[in-house]
Amino acid sequence: MADAWILHPDYRTPPAPADLDLPPGSWRHPEGGQIMNGTYERPLPKLRVEVVTVWFGYALSHWRGPRMPRFSSPMVSAWNPVLAQGLTVDPRSPAPYRDEWWCDRWIAEALLYGRKPYGAFTLPTEEALRWFAKSGGTNLVYHAQADGDLVRVVSGTSERYAQLFDLDALIADYREALPRDLADKEAAALDAHRPLSPALHYVLGEDAETLFTRAPLSVRGLTLGYPPRETAARIAAQ
Repeated sequence: MADAWILHPDYRTPPAPADLDLPPGSWRHPEGGQIMNGTYERPLPKLRVEVVTVWFGYALSHWRGPRMPRFSSPMVSAWNPVLAQGLTVDPRSPAPYRDEWWCDRWIAEALLYGRKPYGAFTLPTEEALRWFAKSGGTNLVYHAQADGDLVRVVSGTSERYAQLFDLDALIADYREALPRDLADKEAAALDAHRPLSPALHYVLGEDAETLFTRAPLSVRGLTLGYPPRETAARIAAQ
């Protein structure tokens, strides 16, 4: 199935490096041998899919999960967990993360431009202050805590889950992807979140961050903008 990879364009894809001395990685298109750069998928048997995110020929994530064909959202992307966490398949390989604040800056910008609904980041004070100013014209709500020359920010959109996502489609996908007992639990959690918002529930609520860490995986993944197919694979593996 080496010729079955399909590119799914995503503006989150990091650009190819400007360093001309950096050799590309080994991931190439089967036809023509061009360097792969982006999110690629290919179908697997039993209604499953294989997904790889590639930067300049280097794999940053590589996973398999159920297809879950009904649900989609511009706030959900295979790149969201990769770039927010600084992931790479091989830690020895080159990666787009240029310094220790790269992922935090990416999360901050992704929140501002609606590329993910919720996230936490730490930045130097001056950069955090600039972020606060830019967030004024958005639907974002945030909680900030200073620690010396750094500021930690937890932020989320005030829009309700029912407005942000097609929860009916997502619940239907989970019911098809998981055993009934697991699917019932995740479906109930997603259904209960319809009137809630990431901001009010997981930013401004009492013990909000602790509450978030205890939420079912389907809710946590969706709130972070992670692919439900990857989340479903994790749930099934527990």
